Amino acid sequence: MNFKETLEKVLDEIGSILSGVTDESVEALALKILGAERIFLFAMGRSGLAIKAFAMRLMHLGLKVHVVGEVSTPSIGQGDLLIVGTGSGETPSVVLNCRKAKELGTEIAAITASKESSVGCLSGLVIVIPTKTLKVPERKGFSSMQPMGNLFEQSLLILTDIVVMRLMEKLGMDSKEMFKNHANLE
Repeated sequence: MNFKETLEKVLDEIGSILSGVTDESVEALALKILGAERIFLFAMGRSGLAIKAFAMRLMHLGLKVHVVGEVSTPSIGQGDLLIVGTGSGETPSVVLNCRKAKELGTEIAAITASKESSVGCLSGLVIVIPTKTLKVPERKGFSSMQPMGNLFEQSLLILTDIVVMRLMEKLGMDSKEMFKNHANLE
């Protein structure tokens, strides 16, 4: 397959998988973000890279955002929101952090491949990106031509960028306004 054929198939996969995400779930996440005192984000591996990109955009919106595991991350508690991304919903560190956050009275929103996963069951809001995962081979979901968790990770990045766009509307902000919060020590 040549580049253009592969590109078309990859974009079709992303479009197909994200077309199942509802407007209501995106709106619910946006409202939870706006209602939180602080937003904490966590994911591992390539999902972690996508979730850090989301954290950056939330910071650009002027929100109080922290990435779990960074040295400057404070303690989490009631009034805060933990947003996690995990394809399998079974990544041990993600499950552990969700359990701890729940014990502390923190709201949890998960973006995962399965509502029935451990993380899905611990979360008050679950947005499902129904991809198959090698970590849970018997799980049903969309099979990708791409390697490993690519489809989930790409979809996570695009989904969270769309959430940011929804938040921009709600906050009456544009890219120029957001740019004021862009790093100036580069």
